Amino acid sequence: MTIETQRLQYMDKLRLIGRDARLTIIAWAFWAFGYGVNDVLFNLYLLEAGFGEDFLGMFLSISIFLSGGLAILAGMVADRHSRKKILLAGYVTVFLGTFMQYSTLSPALLLISQLLYGIGYGFTGVCWQPYTVSVTTEEERVHVFSVRFAFFLIASLLGSLTGGFLPALWTNLGIAVDLLTAYRFSLWTALIPLAMAVLTLLPMKTDEAPQQRKSFNFGNVRNRGFIGKYALAWTVSGLGAGLFVQFFNVFFSLAFQADATTIGIIFAINTVVMAAGNFASPAIVDRLGKLGTIIWFQIFSIPFLLTLSWSPVLYIAIIGYVGRALFMNIAWPVMDVFYMEGCSQEERSTAMGVINAGDSLARGIGLNIGGWLLAIGLWRVPFAIAVIFYSLSIGLFYWFFGRDESGQPDS
Repeated sequence: MTIETQRLQYMDKLRLIGRDARLTIIAWAFWAFGYGVNDVLFNLYLLEAGFGEDFLGMFLSISIFLSGGLAILAGMVADRHSRKKILLAGYVTVFLGTFMQYSTLSPALLLISQLLYGIGYGFTGVCWQPYTVSVTTEEERVHVFSVRFAFFLIASLLGSLTGGFLPALWTNLGIAVDLLTAYRFSLWTALIPLAMAVLTLLPMKTDEAPQQRKSFNFGNVRNRGFIGKYALAWTVSGLGAGLFVQFFNVFFSLAFQADATTIGIIFAINTVVMAAGNFASPAIVDRLGKLGTIIWFQIFSIPFLLTLSWSPVLYIAIIGYVGRALFMNIAWPVMDVFYMEGCSQEERSTAMGVINAGDSLARGIGLNIGGWLLAIGLWRVPFAIAVIFYSLSIGLFYWFFGRDESGQPDS
């Protein structure tokens, strides 16, 4: 097959993407922009307010534990009701929690904000992928998942750049009298694209309930072996990710004394590279298949994670950061497609609930351990420990699925 033919097929499949699938891309992009700002600034905002790294790990884990604890129940609900309506209600709840986080430093109100955040994500996390599968065809599906994640990353890039420069802007304008106030005004600015993301959900097609049965049990779950194996591998990976993924801004700040502007630029560079990788992902899948892409690109990420565990200077750490994210995130949307196509329509949200429960609970544990390690000055240790968990997860994925290229059950 020539390069010209591949490009033609790629563009033809992009043109097949329907209105509702395109709206999911737009909604993800708005949300990514808002949280691109958040990812650069929010941890620094809490540290500037006087909270410690150990508190930060505990605080961030609250919503993750809650969303994980709710995930299976939320999946059962979503398999029995309109997933679009649940997405809308969930994102309104997340928005309210986020607004509260940016507006108060009261520990009690911060706790409530994390509870709202966790409840909202507990339900939206089990709906996005099944809803997207329902509004896409098999021919366009890998492209939708990959292109959506690529645009998500581009919007996140713009958010990271914006987040890096906003504190200085508010300070130079004389609106912010100190760094804490500059962070707060910057975070409030991020609420605008988050509100736009919620509004983008409104015109999407309201889907019908995948099943009419209202009893809450696992009677609709047919592919239990496939779901259980996938959930185990995903949970082990989540434990490794929890140790460090949400602490990159803190790591760069503590280990290399990088300021918010520098961190924003680093995040932006990382996002450009990841977006390019995700635009290329469908072509990679055409050559390697879904399983080959998932397994090999996760393996390629390991040396870069090791680089982060010993990097003596900032530029080497940036190489490790960008390389790890590139290869891991090329595999990520392909894993979503692989999992959803291995489940039937009637069980997809429940299946998402199972992996979200395992992933969230594991990440919550990892967050607390990672925050504690940062608090005692062991900034690099989380990356070294994460290598073990990632390697184990890749081994499990290959053992369960990679030896048999068919991989998935009939659904």
